[in-house]
Amino acid sequence: MESKVLPTILIVDDIESNVQIIEHSIRGLNVNIIKAYSGKEALEKISGHDLALALLDMEMPVMGGQELARLIHSDHSRDMVPIIFVTAYSFHEVHIEKYYETGIIDFIIKPFHKNILVSKIKILLELYSQKQRIRESEKMYRMLLDASPEGIIIMSISGLIREISSIAMRVFNIAQKDEFIGHHITALFPLEEKERLNEMIRTTLGEGLTQNVEFTLSKADQTRFFAEISTTLIVDSNGHPQSLMTIIRDITERKRIEQHLIHTERLAGLGEMAAGIAHEINQPLNTISIGLENLLHEVLHNRIDPGYLQNKSRKIFENISRIDHIIDHIRTFSRTSDGDFGNEFSVNESIVNAVAMISGQLKHAGIELILEMDEKLPSVVGNTYKFEQVILNMLINAKDAIEERYNLVKSRWHKIIGVKTQPGKNQVIVVVSDNGIGIKPDELDKIMLPFHTTKEAGKGTGLGLSISFGIIREMNGSIEVTSKYSEGTNVRIVIPESVNQDLNHDE
Repeated sequence: MESKVLPTILIVDDIESNVQIIEHSIRGLNVNIIKAYSGKEALEKISGHDLALALLDMEMPVMGGQELARLIHSDHSRDMVPIIFVTAYSFHEVHIEKYYETGIIDFIIKPFHKNILVSKIKILLELYSQKQRIRESEKMYRMLLDASPEGIIIMSISGLIREISSIAMRVFNIAQKDEFIGHHITALFPLEEKERLNEMIRTTLGEGLTQNVEFTLSKADQTRFFAEISTTLIVDSNGHPQSLMTIIRDITERKRIEQHLIHTERLAGLGEMAAGIAHEINQPLNTISIGLENLLHEVLHNRIDPGYLQNKSRKIFENISRIDHIIDHIRTFSRTSDGDFGNEFSVNESIVNAVAMISGQLKHAGIELILEMDEKLPSVVGNTYKFEQVILNMLINAKDAIEERYNLVKSRWHKIIGVKTQPGKNQVIVVVSDNGIGIKPDELDKIMLPFHTTKEAGKGTGLGLSISFGIIREMNGSIEVTSKYSEGTNVRIVIPESVNQDLNHDE
């Protein structure tokens, strides 16, 4: 059973009988008593003790009660210790006011009535007990802060930092948290992220909670790292806002793994499209080969015509350029592409590039690709190659779904994949649809989970939709999948348009 530490009372008087009278008067209280007969002895005996209150004689040789009170309060840990002067003198009101200025809270005039002394001490002991409970609460509060595996920052409603946990200090590589206590939380954030943070605070004040928003932050040594931040509004028992709690997770390692998985899935997609890519390159190669044969035939028969030569050469160079474009785009698409996630790009152009890498496969499978792209579509912010990966994944899934349906029913129907783009309210909407096998209802809720696949064993990594969801989420967008088994699937991607869109329109 945990032992309770008794509150300590200091009694100081240069006359031993006076100390004994006070001690006898309060012996019924459950307290620890320190007795001293001079100011010097008192200071020595209270070293290392937490005082609940002190009863001091005013008039003592060498060091009087007023000087002893000043020295007790000079210690920061005891600057709020209640002090009662016990004296045989009566004071004029002005003199009493002067003594109150030293930090004492009351006088007891000798001879005193025992019940009056005990009543005053009981009140002060109850205040001490409440203060101890507050201290324990604060201690537990700080232990919980430091026990959390994630960094925690407590701030005022206006964003001023009140407390930083040890993990948060480690996340930001902060040596002294006192340098930031009292400062606005934006002091910990790089310039380009300050407005996003302020917006997050405003949202939390309005809605009570904002979860898992990704930021790029800087440590004290200016090293950049990825973080995921959640902010919660803390209210009192009446529902009035009191403070904000921000939880910060360093997700740099997680982002590194995600980027590796994205790259792996991208290469897997290119592997699946190898035949189609070969077909895309083979067509211009055939055109080049035939053109060169025609030119050689004309040269051998001395029938070369400058116009004919110019026309054939132009077609040959156009097809060489086409091959160069395909190879260059595949090379760029297949690289890691970790950065450049804050650039504006055209969704339509990204879709056209993705289609170029798979159109040969779709034709070979007898699938018609219908593109309906709004020419006035606003631009979005993100990484165009990662978005191409999302579209490629959707097209590959649609193709596989159509082929799976064909293998099951062995009947002919008009195989269609549709890609449609349209503007929404400050949004860009992309819909990829197919009339393939569809998704069973019990599978629909699982398709975004990593490594979950509806394809047959050995086909697909099960990462495609999960990674696509992560890429669109990084663009602050969403993916919604609706499907009816044996009839087809619709994937609806919604992405916010660029915040600079109005400026672009004005230009």
